[in-house]
Amino acid sequence: MKQEATNIDVQKSIIMLVFMLVMACSVLVAQDEIRDNQVRAGDNDTLNTVEEGFSGATNSEIDYDALVKELYGEEKQPDTTASIVADPIPAKRRERTRTVGPAPGLMKNSVLHGSHISINGSSPFAVADPLYSWYSYIDASVTFKIPYEIYVESIPLYLLFEISTFSFENTHPEGGTFAGISYIAQASSIGDNSGAAIGFGFWDASMGSMLELNYRFRPTKNTFLRFGTRGVLITEIDPLGSVWWLELRVSTGLEL
Repeated sequence: MKQEATNIDVQKSIIMLVFMLVMACSVLVAQDEIRDNQVRAGDNDTLNTVEEGFSGATNSEIDYDALVKELYGEEKQPDTTASIVADPIPAKRRERTRTVGPAPGLMKNSVLHGSHISINGSSPFAVADPLYSWYSYIDASVTFKIPYEIYVESIPLYLLFEISTFSFENTHPEGGTFAGISYIAQASSIGDNSGAAIGFGFWDASMGSMLELNYRFRPTKNTFLRFGTRGVLITEIDPLGSVWWLELRVSTGLEL
């Protein structure tokens, strides 16, 4: 009986040990499952916090660059295209430009190169009142252009000298003549085709001045045909006093 009771106690002890082992294993398994669930829950939280600044998701439909720009702002890229500041161009010194005028001339190696000689014909077409009853005739003159010039700003003025005849005759109401030789020094601006001249000189014994405008054609390279009008003012003629007249002029010349 005692042996049977001992066996029963041993069996109970074994059963209790097995039960305790099973319980211990169950507790350990349960703890492991709880720990695994917590780890999984933490991973899920990490994956679901992309909008809070983490980028652990792999969903291709989410624009993470846009989320980062929204959270932290767009990063400013350095401006690589630096503004090019042009160096100030120094003001160029004003250069004198020669006005195209006289032809090259025939005597390029002569001291007369740059000059011209012309033969002119003229006749008055309008006169002052004191000369209204005076007759006028066709006058002739010779003009020589000196091969030197002076500059006013960038405009060259050419120097000329002219010897000319003039003639006025009065038959009514009283006789009289105003005729002789004039000597005129001129300064002329000559362009491609047009020109202007101003001069001072003597008409016989009387001092006077003149102003001329003309237009020129070139039949050949070194010749010219010129048409113009000239105004002449004489300061004092005895007994007429101060008089003026306008004349038409035709000239032909040769560039030397």
